[in-house]
Amino acid sequence: MRSDWTANRAAAAPAPLASRPRSRRPSLRGGGGPPRPTVALIALLAVSTLALLGCFDSAVVIKVNKDGSGTVEETVVLSTAFTELMAAFGGMGEEADEQDPVDEDRLKEKAKAMGPGVELLSAEAVTTSGGSGFKAVYRFRDINTLRINQNPSDNVPSPTPGGEQAENPQELLQFRFAGGPTATLEILYPQEPEGPGAEEPEADTSGEEESEDPQMMAMMRELYRDMRMKLVVEVAGTVVDTNAAYREGSRITLMEVDFGKLMDEGDSFDRLMRAKPETVEAMKEALEGVEAIKVETARSIRIRFR
Repeated sequence: MRSDWTANRAAAAPAPLASRPRSRRPSLRGGGGPPRPTVALIALLAVSTLALLGCFDSAVVIKVNKDGSGTVEETVVLSTAFTELMAAFGGMGEEADEQDPVDEDRLKEKAKAMGPGVELLSAEAVTTSGGSGFKAVYRFRDINTLRINQNPSDNVPSPTPGGEQAENPQELLQFRFAGGPTATLEILYPQEPEGPGAEEPEADTSGEEESEDPQMMAMMRELYRDMRMKLVVEVAGTVVDTNAAYREGSRITLMEVDFGKLMDEGDSFDRLMRAKPETVEAMKEALEGVEAIKVETARSIRIRFR
């Protein structure tokens, strides 16, 4: 991802995963920012539904102890080009570049949303050659009450015309745990997206011409090239049995999508852009059978370990 893109060029990106208006996220203050986007730029934002995640690297590791307690480690990095885009669309105030990427108040609220007794243990800023973000560690006492949103767009500020933020559906993973000499952990995938705007979307044919345009597709390829999403469960012990498709020792990979690798596998990326999925589950369905990525297609994953 080139960090020297101008905001207007980056603004040709499509819209984020299933967004709805809202007005929260205290660290992303509006007011006093750059001018609102033109009608033409707003139209370009509607080409696809994953776009504003393009400059986004998300990794979540859920570590589970033998008694059902554990931690959630979350690392999120937004590229410099992405933050410039958000500033251009009024998603951030004039002080965006000076703000600390670690918003502990928001992270503490997120911990509460994960379930009863979940607390924020630590949070630190993360800086890479291409962007900046945070690493947060949360602690849970009982994984049976833990809820993890597999939709990473909740960490991405998504502006709508007028500078408001956007709300994303909650695609919550749930867990069932039974202890003992051999513990059993079951991971349940969401049947339907939850939350505002989670209704089944109507077929959207708008933007098909744009997504087929060679120049637009080349721009989206450049935008998405550094996008990565990863979701892992790691158990504290030896895995005795599991139906998971992707296991390495005590680590079970539920999702690992590297869009750079996806672009190297035939027309997989182009097919995904044409499908315009609005949720992670829809994205997984669109990418089923693509060897360059790892996505679980089972409705539940069982892990027995001791």
